[in-house]
Amino acid sequence: MDGTISRSHGRARGFSLIELLVVITIIGVLIALLLSAVQSAREAARRASCQNNLKNMALAVHNYESSHRRLPPGSTVNPINGRNGLSLHVSLLPYVEHEPLQKTIQTQVETLRQADALRQPPNVYDLQGVNEVGIEAYECPSDDQVIDNRNGGGAYVGSSYAGVAGSAAARGEEDGYVGDDTSLCGFVNFDGVFFPGSKIRVAQVTDGTSNTLMLGERWYQLRAWAIGSFVQVGAMPPKRSGPTEGACMTSSKNIDTRYPVNSEPDEVGFYLGHRDEDRPAKPDPEEKTVTYNNLPFGSFHPGGANFSWVDGSVKLLNEEIDAQVLTAIASKDGSEVHEEP
Repeated sequence: MDGTISRSHGRARGFSLIELLVVITIIGVLIALLLSAVQSAREAARRASCQNNLKNMALAVHNYESSHRRLPPGSTVNPINGRNGLSLHVSLLPYVEHEPLQKTIQTQVETLRQADALRQPPNVYDLQGVNEVGIEAYECPSDDQVIDNRNGGGAYVGSSYAGVAGSAAARGEEDGYVGDDTSLCGFVNFDGVFFPGSKIRVAQVTDGTSNTLMLGERWYQLRAWAIGSFVQVGAMPPKRSGPTEGACMTSSKNIDTRYPVNSEPDEVGFYLGHRDEDRPAKPDPEEKTVTYNNLPFGSFHPGGANFSWVDGSVKLLNEEIDAQVLTAIASKDGSEVHEEP
């Protein structure tokens, strides 16, 4: 024996192709789970911010009510057919830290009124440096295209929120709406808290402030924040004291059993005036059946949309809510019996 220590030399073993593919697959799954968790966390933050916007708007409504002894109108009423009145959102400007903008609007309205032969209020589109201004309190972070490129032909900043005009037409309550469903605008409900020329006092919300919707999210079509409502040319002249047949409401909308919360246009129908370049794209041969005032409430949040109630509370309303319950909580004085949604 020569004292030499014998050592065995083995070759290092590498990954087989199958093992490498398994590792890559596991890493891919982990990355997907991580991205999903990050996206969920971001959406949760956006939804919380959106709810906070609605809380601030609801507080603004109540501050307005404290000053004027009534809720703000769903829109002012312009006495000239075809001219838009000012929106609910304009009335709330002083209470969402934008009082200078509200004063600018009023100054322009008075200046343009003096230049009018009949001394009537101008069309809201005639206001300068207003419709292009973004109001953070009116924009949900999950809604990444808060733009209205239809009204007046310009790219105006929109709002993610609208007032609830009511649901009388859907419930067959003849005393709570005017108009019909054959025109572009459709029914004008006035059994809710926000409609053209509304002057609702909290005492009139006899269904209960915690049982009555006030504001909700919406994204589909025509939502410039400064635009209130107008009466179609050729219809009867607008009534200053309330809703008029033929009125098209922008800052408030009806609730109808045909259009659930978060309903998709390709399932319930597209707006009568939907154009080929509008979002979402309209695949043929989908019909255009939805009237202006029935453009639905909905959001980009999974599972539902945020609404504020007359008592100031804010909840995510489940998109699976029973249609009859939804119409019941849209009216202020229908005396409907319903369970907590």
